[in-house]
Amino acid sequence: MARARIASKVKSKIQMVVFGEAFTGKSTFCSELAYMKNSDGTPFKVLYLDPESGSIDDYLPEMEKNGVDLRNIYIVYTQSLQEVNEYIDKAKTHEPFYVLDEDGNETDDIVVDANGKQFKPDAIVVDGASILNLTTKQGLLEFSKRRAAVRADDAGIIGDKRAVKVDGASLEMKDWQTIGFRGQDLILTLTGSGLHYIVTAREADEKKQMLINGKSESVATGRKIPEGFKEMDYNAKTVIRFFREEDDPETVKACIVKDRTHVHKAGEIVDDPNLIDWQSIIDATAKDDDFVVKNDLHSAIETEKKSYDKENNSIANEVVDKPEEKDNKSVELDELRSKILQLKKSMNPVVDNKYKTELKKVSLNKNPKNIDDKEALEKMLKIAEDIIKAK
Repeated sequence: MARARIASKVKSKIQMVVFGEAFTGKSTFCSELAYMKNSDGTPFKVLYLDPESGSIDDYLPEMEKNGVDLRNIYIVYTQSLQEVNEYIDKAKTHEPFYVLDEDGNETDDIVVDANGKQFKPDAIVVDGASILNLTTKQGLLEFSKRRAAVRADDAGIIGDKRAVKVDGASLEMKDWQTIGFRGQDLILTLTGSGLHYIVTAREADEKKQMLINGKSESVATGRKIPEGFKEMDYNAKTVIRFFREEDDPETVKACIVKDRTHVHKAGEIVDDPNLIDWQSIIDATAKDDDFVVKNDLHSAIETEKKSYDKENNSIANEVVDKPEEKDNKSVELDELRSKILQLKKSMNPVVDNKYKTELKKVSLNKNPKNIDDKEALEKMLKIAEDIIKAK
């Protein structure tokens, strides 16, 4: 559901995606959240979600030596995106965290902070989005194999042919859309939590599809991007790439890809980056309003789904009201409309927005039921297919 407000200054939050190769200081940077202060002067309490299995462990003794009370850091080791989201939801709604036993089962003991009160995090670290992306893909691949097995059984395929069909199953377009959706939803869920957050990722070479000698090939652009969920950095306020140069391997450097808080300028190179630089935005906005845009793609999709259901019911009613036989042209038009609506239903809100934008560019009505021209419907279908493929 939409939220709105009269424009006024609001408390600023740390909302970061940091990426880079291994041993470039990403986890060190994240650990500095424990040195940060809330606007009332109290130390941050940090929920540290660790898919990298021990990324922060070696920093804890030094942090304690420097005055950090380790009871204000709660570390959860998991490589499951679903579990990560469950912990974020608990943090957002201030549900208690329960101490886990050696098997990962909750006990009756509530996790408490340095003051002996229920642990309520001020900040969340997700240290390893690339691992979460990998496990998400693997989970969907296993699902794809089960899907292939069902299809093989339905088709009566047995023996070696069945094994080849099942073991050779790969991710389908809708699976890739699901992966992209989950990555962007992770960031929007963190943003909607109202807490400070940092998400780390390894880096990868950006690649784009280009037509070379009549063939579509993946070509590196020379730009480095976060490895993992596509466009997960889009909704973060601050994006930083960490790296080391060959002629100065001892110095960690950070390239500020973007920073909406204006602590650093886009394109600025910072030696030995320090998260404490962003304490200034917390202090400067301490007296401003506290407002959280609780965006998440799941609720947005439910809203869109209701709209589509209403639209489809309207089309169905029209068909019922006009049961007379149709000529070949009418059948062709209905088939085109049906294909367009099916593709539209498979789009998440981000893709759907791009689709509507492309339709507007060529002055096409977004509702295919209002179009009776075959050429226009074919053009609309082509736009929908291209948008989904590009995603």
